[in-house]
Amino acid sequence: MLLFLAIIEDEEERTKIEQIYELYSKRLYKIAYAVLKNVDDAEDAVQIAMLNTCKHVKKLRDPKDPNTMWYVMRATKNAAINIYNRKKDQQNKEEIYDDAFVGENTFETLNEGSDLAKQILKLSPRDRDIIMLKYVHGFDYSEIAKIMKISKEAAKRAGARARKRLEDSIRREENMQ
Repeated sequence: MLLFLAIIEDEEERTKIEQIYELYSKRLYKIAYAVLKNVDDAEDAVQIAMLNTCKHVKKLRDPKDPNTMWYVMRATKNAAINIYNRKKDQQNKEEIYDDAFVGENTFETLNEGSDLAKQILKLSPRDRDIIMLKYVHGFDYSEIAKIMKISKEAAKRAGARARKRLEDSIRREENMQ
């Protein structure tokens, strides 16, 4: 609560925010918890909503006005939904990443004797991941970028470098035989 008050210089606005928080905080936590089903995330949602309320405090009338109540309730619900969506997106990215590598051990086992598999396994983990995502699992570079949390261009460059290292490794192996 003190954080909100630190950003407000006007005493009247600070008092208004304090009153809004005192009047509605329990209700706001209930709204956020209903969306998020997590106490910490619900607290974060209320904090975000109150920070947003601080930004627009001049537009708000009396703290007891129903419009003020609906404003902070809506701000809380929106903050909770944003947190929920962010967490869901993160979870989906992690699941995609995990799913993409579930087959890695299978790949090693099925192609144990394969020269290509041996060369892929010699690559760095990052290069191996990119090669596996692109050529074994069939992801395009925009999907690889999301999975690895890099830009699409970085994924393309990393893919080209990984492919070149793999080709060089295969050539060296062939020249040694």
